[in-house]
Amino acid sequence: MKNPYEILGLTEETSFEELQKRYEELKAEYGEGRFQPGEAGTEAARKLNELEQAWYEIQTKREAAEVKKDAGGNDFAYVDKLIKEQKYDEAQAELDAMTVREGEWHYFQSIIYYKREWLSESKKQLEAAVECDPGNQKYKTALEKLNIVIGSAQTDPRTLGTDTIGNDPNIVQQQQSDFLSNCCLAYCLTSLCCDCTRCCM
Repeated sequence: MKNPYEILGLTEETSFEELQKRYEELKAEYGEGRFQPGEAGTEAARKLNELEQAWYEIQTKREAAEVKKDAGGNDFAYVDKLIKEQKYDEAQAELDAMTVREGEWHYFQSIIYYKREWLSESKKQLEAAVECDPGNQKYKTALEKLNIVIGSAQTDPRTLGTDTIGNDPNIVQQQQSDFLSNCCLAYCLTSLCCDCTRCCM
């Protein structure tokens, strides 16, 4: 795909207001042009689709930059935001793009796996996080709570892997019943700032 800013005929230095104005102008132009007969209409429809993709990419990148700026350049702040918005594919893409994979990377990878209900994979990532930073209480607490979640499921934890979850609806139903009904544990795994010994009593 072309540079999204080039599709709008502008640059990365252009203000968001100018970008949005140009986007709306081109959208109106291509939106009307797609109803023309023959090749002209086809080309206008293609450009409209290209424009929409470019605008989405521009918005996404600028939003990510703002979040990272507010967090002092912390890439994981944006990953955290995506997870909270249940945009797990986008959060995964952000993690995949990172070349340095230390404790915090494994921690957020474990959360994505947990949200996808892949408990075995989530546990492996938390174990990797603890191994990277043995003194990090956040990682250790998360691992302890995940072990409680896994232990509460009345099935062999080895059957809670990606493939099994995808192929056996009975295990999916049982697993959802076991750990999603225990909302406190689910909350505590991804919101480790709270004292879960109190909210779970």
